[in-house]
Amino acid sequence: MTAPAESAAGPQPWDQPAPWILFLRRHIWLIGILFFLTMITVMRPLLVRRPPPPEVVGEVPAFTLVDSSGDTFDRGELLAADKTWVVGFVFTRCPSTCPAISRAMLSFQDQVSRARLDDRVELLTVSVDPAYDTPEVMAAYAESIGANLDNWRFITGDEQAIEDFVVGGFKLAVGDAEQVAGRDPGVIDIAHSTKLALVDRYGNIRGYYSTDEDGLNELFHRTLRVIRIEEGE
Repeated sequence: MTAPAESAAGPQPWDQPAPWILFLRRHIWLIGILFFLTMITVMRPLLVRRPPPPEVVGEVPAFTLVDSSGDTFDRGELLAADKTWVVGFVFTRCPSTCPAISRAMLSFQDQVSRARLDDRVELLTVSVDPAYDTPEVMAAYAESIGANLDNWRFITGDEQAIEDFVVGGFKLAVGDAEQVAGRDPGVIDIAHSTKLALVDRYGNIRGYYSTDEDGLNELFHRTLRVIRIEEGE
């Protein structure tokens, strides 16, 4: 009698791929996506182009002025604050450009606050009409525009000190007071710069920026750059 043929052997355990190989085969697309996202996260800081630091274009000179509280404000106090400063130039009875300058500074202050930089950035409004803009007038002006005085100073002083500060220090022209044609006798205009100046914590002037949207955005990013350089980031 012929012996029955042995049945063909079925798959043996050692013929099966290891579980981790099966996992890779089934999820290779997911692993690829995770790897790609990880590489983007790791490489992003290296790929971001940081703008160059703004050049030093001048230096704030020695000065002694007075703020809206009647307190003396000088270069020593500016440096002792250890902050980055944004400086604007206005006069309170200005009928033309000054309201726009103050609105721009309000917007910038809000941007600084939202970035939680209130303790690193200070605003400074300087009157170019000091004969009229007494500390009391500057205080009323600050209140009228809704300025937050926690990090915003309003400055005036005698005429020669203001001229030395604005013209001599910031190299910005200031014209004589002129009666505005067709307006009440008390309405005058004084030609002056509408730019905002950026000053670092060492008293170096780092540039001048316009008060339109593009100018304020550039000023904000340049301010961040100055802060990061000074803090060694």
